[in-house]
Amino acid sequence: MSKKKKPSHHQDKINTTTKTCIYHRNKNGFAGTAIEISTNIHIDIRADRENFALDNDEVEVSCSSDKIDRWSGSIIKIIKHNTKNLIGTIITHDNKYFLRVSNPKFGNYLVLANNVPSAFKPDELFHSIISEFPTSANPYFTVQIVSSIGSVEEDKAFITQTIIEANLPVEFSKKALEQAESIPDKISAKDLKDRTDLRELPFVTIDGEDAKDFDDAVYCEYQDETFTLYVAIADVAHYVTHESSLDIDAYQRGTSVYFPRRVIPMLPEKLSNGLCSLNPKVDRLVICCKMQIDTEGNIDKYEVFNAVINSSARLTYNLVQSYIENISSTPKELAPNISNLYLVFKTLLKSRAARGAIDFETEEPYFSFDKDGVVDGIHPRVRLDAHKLIEECMLAANVSIANFMVAHKQPCLFRIHDKPSEEKFNNLKAYLNSLAIKFEVPYAQLSPQDYATLLTHVHDNEQFPAIQQTVLRSMQLAIYSPTNIGHFGLSYERYLHFTSPIRRYPDLLTHRAIKKILQSKMYEYATPIEAIGEQTSFNERRAEDLERKVDSFYKCQYAKTHVGSVFKGMVTSIVNFGLFIYIPDLMLDGLLHVTELGNDFFVFDEKKQVLVGKRSGLQYHNGQELMIEIAHVDMTKLFIDFCIAESDSEQDKTT
Repeated sequence: MSKKKKPSHHQDKINTTTKTCIYHRNKNGFAGTAIEISTNIHIDIRADRENFALDNDEVEVSCSSDKIDRWSGSIIKIIKHNTKNLIGTIITHDNKYFLRVSNPKFGNYLVLANNVPSAFKPDELFHSIISEFPTSANPYFTVQIVSSIGSVEEDKAFITQTIIEANLPVEFSKKALEQAESIPDKISAKDLKDRTDLRELPFVTIDGEDAKDFDDAVYCEYQDETFTLYVAIADVAHYVTHESSLDIDAYQRGTSVYFPRRVIPMLPEKLSNGLCSLNPKVDRLVICCKMQIDTEGNIDKYEVFNAVINSSARLTYNLVQSYIENISSTPKELAPNISNLYLVFKTLLKSRAARGAIDFETEEPYFSFDKDGVVDGIHPRVRLDAHKLIEECMLAANVSIANFMVAHKQPCLFRIHDKPSEEKFNNLKAYLNSLAIKFEVPYAQLSPQDYATLLTHVHDNEQFPAIQQTVLRSMQLAIYSPTNIGHFGLSYERYLHFTSPIRRYPDLLTHRAIKKILQSKMYEYATPIEAIGEQTSFNERRAEDLERKVDSFYKCQYAKTHVGSVFKGMVTSIVNFGLFIYIPDLMLDGLLHVTELGNDFFVFDEKKQVLVGKRSGLQYHNGQELMIEIAHVDMTKLFIDFCIAESDSEQDKTT
């Protein structure tokens, strides 16, 4: 009688196959996830099965799934290396030079450095290019040192590093610069052909104090209970033509990138700050959206046309806010326009409330610097009515243009925003439940109005900033796509970007499509519009990631000046390894690691969203205030560590 064979582990595996993927390494540089390009299937890759693959490499993966569709595998081939540049410090060992790579995602791979200068400092960062990738015979990378970019703690060096690692174009191509220089400095009679002349209307631009490129100008009239709102947008498409050198450079960038002390523009300065900027007292070419808006904020009808304007004033948000608060202080020639703009803004707010759009009252930080360029303060950027006024005018124009595209059956890039995923929605409900806040909305019936009502309900809660941030994190990312699914956050059936063609490529494409429609033609895209949507969405994420990293650098730089100081902080989220805490006075957040909570073993109760000490029974919960000390700042990992302040170490942690 034969013995029954015991099933092996491998018999539980199914679907053994080979897939082409993009590899994403974990933040610590060990192991990661390969995502199949065609299906978006996620495949777990162990650290010993990476085959020297780097983050974002295109790889071939041998993989299989278990019975519940969890995939795991090994990287068997690197199809395309997408990392060419490495940044790091130089170390010596056995008379050889090695590069210690700064990017944590690189991990501990060995990197042999050539062309090293005769003298260097331990904290000096170097830009290098990979000359040889590892093989079984030589299991290390080889790089050629290109240049020194500065000290680890210098903002200039950090920004240079993030730009290089992200492959962000900085210098414009020679052909693009030549094309920009060939454009006349002033508009000609030929440029005015087939344009509506609006130069007699007192348009104004309203922007930040430090703005240099002015995309939009606005003017509003009121008569017979109807507002006539003009939104004039710089006619960038008149100069940056289809598949020209300027167009190619703009597409590669996708968007302008804004750092606190530097801007990397999408277009050369001659255009972005000159011909395409709606500067005051000069004629400028525009595409205008003229809207008739009733007293309930409904757009009854609209017109879209090429025009020429002459802006009467360059105003700032602070100045317009002062006019709004004291209309008698407004210059006589501007008063009717400012007054009508404010009235139409209040009217558009009615429409926003009626459709249930979500309005986040976030406080964006801005940094102040000392004479040496070091951060000496972080301050909240207050969102005034003047900011909201311009936002509502731009929203009205964008939704009108989206309707214009659909009415003319012109393929275009919509700005789409899906509803939150069920997982994120449930996480939000668990968080709110931990704060005893009711949010009894079934996922299947979730609407923007539910989120808007929630934020109104908790507005006066002392933990409102943390609640609002958690609600924001539960949302999906907005992207560009030719397939319209609407915009959840704004509660629009259709929406796109039209109002910022100087700094966003999708807006420039929208302008080109408008021009063709006005000629009774259809705009034909240079590449498939689906691919353009993916690329512009990627470029937007890249820019946001870079801006976030640089902000984190400055926050860490500022936190270093407060190491050892004690502040009141609020628990904003809880994980199994500790508490994330926000310091309102400094606008800084960081981690209070579980090992800093005392001589106890703490367990994370995910359902109740609390961290509980097994022996003491002490509990830490969301929204809790603690006196904490800034213990350590890691400028390499951009991380701030907290510890419990001595004066707070014995307090009742359940309060």
